[in-house]
Amino acid sequence: MTPNDEDIRLAIADRASEWFVENRSGPLNRETSAHFIAWLKASPVHVGEYLAIAGLVRDLDAATRRTDIALEPLLARARAQTDHVVKLDLPVRKQTPVAMRSRVWRPWLRAAAAGLAFMALAAVWMTRDGERFGLPRTYTTAHGEQVEEQLPDGSVLHLNTDSQVTVRYSRRERVVDLDRGEALFQVARSGERGFRVAAGNAQVLDVGTEFDVYRRSDSVRVTVVEGTVAVYTGSPHITPAALRLVAGYQVEIRGTVGLPSAVNARAAVGWLRRQIAFENEPLGAVAEEFNRYGQIPIEIDDEALRKLPITGVFDPYDTESFVVFLAVLNDVVVERTATRVRILSRASALPEQRSDAR
Repeated sequence: MTPNDEDIRLAIADRASEWFVENRSGPLNRETSAHFIAWLKASPVHVGEYLAIAGLVRDLDAATRRTDIALEPLLARARAQTDHVVKLDLPVRKQTPVAMRSRVWRPWLRAAAAGLAFMALAAVWMTRDGERFGLPRTYTTAHGEQVEEQLPDGSVLHLNTDSQVTVRYSRRERVVDLDRGEALFQVARSGERGFRVAAGNAQVLDVGTEFDVYRRSDSVRVTVVEGTVAVYTGSPHITPAALRLVAGYQVEIRGTVGLPSAVNARAAVGWLRRQIAFENEPLGAVAEEFNRYGQIPIEIDDEALRKLPITGVFDPYDTESFVVFLAVLNDVVVERTATRVRILSRASALPEQRSDAR
C-alpha cells in the first residue's frame, strides 16, 4: 500500500464512522439506507472499516440492526469476488512498511474510539431518561414547586410539591419509584409494556390511563381520573387478589389495600390547577395540606379545633386568604408572627391574653 492508498483508507474509515453514527442516531429512511448498502457493497474495505468502528464500541449488534444487510457474509463474499472491489486509479508509489502502517492506523483508532465514546455519552445526556440505555432518571421538586415532564415513551409526569420519583424503562415494562410526595401520570400506551408505580410496599399497575399516587409517611393514596389500574402490595408482579380501581374512585393503602371510595377525581387532582378542595374535612388535615405549599406554616394545637369540619376550594399557595377565612369563623383566633400562623380556639386564647395583659 502506498502513502496515497493510506490516505484513501483513512478517508474510507472517516466515512465509515459517519455511517456508524448515522445508524446509531435512528432508523435510516429508504433513500439513505439504499446509499448505505451501496457503499458497503462497493468494497470489502468499506465493510471492514465499518466493522472496525462497530468493534471499537463493542456494539456490533447496534451497528447492524438498523440495516437489512448482513455485514459478515457480505465481507466474505466481497473478499472472494474481486469485481466488488473499487479500483483506485492512483500512481503507484513505494510500499509503506507494515510497522509504519500500524503506527499511522493505531492513533486514528484511538482518536475514533475517543470520539465515539464522547458521542455515546452525549447521547445518554440528550435522551435524559436514558430509555435506549436502560438508565434511571430521577425527578425532584422542592417545597412549593410543581413540574411537568414528558417521558421518553410519550407519557406525561406531573410532580407535586416536595416530591421525588425515579423512572426506569426496560423492554418489558416502565417502572416509576415514587420515593416521596405526589405524582399524577398520564400514561401513553406502549405495546405490551405495562406502566407500574411502586410507592413503598404499594404497587399500581396501569396500561394506559390517568391516575394520581400520593405517598405519605403512613399510607399511600391512589386516585384514578381515567381508565383502570390494578392496586396491590408486596411483589412487583400482579396477583389475582389485586384491586381493580376504576375512574372516579380512590383507595388508601395502609399495609394492605383498603376499600375503594367514590370521589370527585378532578377535584382530587385540583393541585394541577392550583386548587385544593375540601368537603367537611377536619381543619387539622386542611392545615397540613396548606403547609405542603406555603412558606409560613399553620399550627393548630387544640385537638377539638383540629376536628372542625371545613368545606371550600382554595389556592394552596394563597395562605393569607385561607387565614382570613379562618379568622371570620366563630370561636377561632388567629395569631401571626414572622415565622408561623397559630390557630387557637377563643376559649384557649383568653388565658394567654389575660396573662399578656398582666
